[in-house]
Amino acid sequence: MAEALLDGYDFCGRLRNAIAAEKSLAAFARKHGLKEQSVRDAEAMQTISDGVCKALGLVKVLRYPVRDGSGRLASLREIQEKLNTFIRRCGTQEAAARRFGISKGHLSNIQNARRGVMPVLNVLGYGFPVLCFIVRNAA
Repeated sequence: MAEALLDGYDFCGRLRNAIAAEKSLAAFARKHGLKEQSVRDAEAMQTISDGVCKALGLVKVLRYPVRDGSGRLASLREIQEKLNTFIRRCGTQEAAARRFGISKGHLSNIQNARRGVMPVLNVLGYGFPVLCFIVRNAA
């Protein structure tokens, strides 16, 4: 079953509705034990704290656009699986690292989640990460 991803517009709508239900931003912040500034920052889509997400029942997640024109967003797990398949097809980790233009050690760190996946996204067919939200119960 596919998870329901919410974008920034959905997040802002939920936040504004929650603030309106409490009658003010300050009351919303007090109710959830948040600093007013963190709520203002989230409302302006500048910095979205985990606390504000939790108050709305959401979790922040990164998803990666698949560059095949389908408009689909991939999870980090899918990227890791595709990376492992790519390495197997190259024959060795060293050969795959050359294709990515990085060192074998760096590729190993990416595989073992000690480094981010940015250096391999383009070759694997993914775009830059997009911030999305999922409903906490679905997480």
